[in-house]
Amino acid sequence: MNAQILIKTANDWFEFTKSKTGQLDYVGKWEKNNKPDVDGAQEFISSTYFSPSWYVYIQTALNCNPVVYVKNDVDVSDKDIFDYLIHIGPLLAAVDAKNSLLAGELFMRRSAVFEKFAQLTQYIMEPLCVEILFSLSYGKMNNIDPDDIPLIFESAKKKLEYDSSRESLDQAFKRWFKKNEVTVTLQLVGTNFYHWDDDIVPEALTKLTDNLSADDLCGNAEKIRKAKHDFYESLKVSVQAEPYNVHDKNSILVCIENVEAKLFGNPGLEKAGHIRALAAEIIREAKTSKMSFTAKLSNLNYREIVVQFTV
Repeated sequence: MNAQILIKTANDWFEFTKSKTGQLDYVGKWEKNNKPDVDGAQEFISSTYFSPSWYVYIQTALNCNPVVYVKNDVDVSDKDIFDYLIHIGPLLAAVDAKNSLLAGELFMRRSAVFEKFAQLTQYIMEPLCVEILFSLSYGKMNNIDPDDIPLIFESAKKKLEYDSSRESLDQAFKRWFKKNEVTVTLQLVGTNFYHWDDDIVPEALTKLTDNLSADDLCGNAEKIRKAKHDFYESLKVSVQAEPYNVHDKNSILVCIENVEAKLFGNPGLEKAGHIRALAAEIIREAKTSKMSFTAKLSNLNYREIVVQFTV
């Protein structure tokens, strides 16, 4: 009988097993109706290589510190296994939320840990491997060379049916996007031209904590935390083609509701940035008739604005 190990993220449970021979295996998301029994289990907090505290806003599925539950009779003292378990939680959550950019970044931050269990990690990332490769190779300010992330590249090549002798990687992605509906997460570029994020935490929001009552400090603080999170989550995002752009016919513009104006009840989208030109070209040439893409804010801090949209 294999020993059960469970990881709790914001909304879901994920199950691993460890065999008597020390083999770690991934079972998948806990799909049963009942909550798993973790009474008496040891609780390990995920490594701080990822923390929601780094963000002004991050989508609900990733707004957590994953917890690893291990029954007392299960030995996870092996350094590599323990290291893997306390790092894999955020990556599981990112893949499940289809946050392709963050999943790729999380993998790269601790690739040495994840590559010790290469087959297991590939299996976890496989459902999103094409999108992860696209986000890292085309969507960042400093794009990643696919050859530098072989674990992701090998999985994506199989799914793309990519053959470098007959097509470029650009062409493979265009072919894939033409045939499939794809959800990608990309960082905006050119944000300094528009200054949408100059005041992403307006004074009106910071003042919410000024009059917290000591009678129920934790309860009131939790209500304010949730209200702030829900407010950013509600911001309307527009990802729309700009065929009229004289500088780039494949340009894709991103507009987001003005934070302070929304607080005062005034609707209105403002330019926030663009999808990086390399990514935009592939998307527009693959979906020439599609001009608008369903989108939402994925994560936001003082260095980057990231949106998730369906192509």
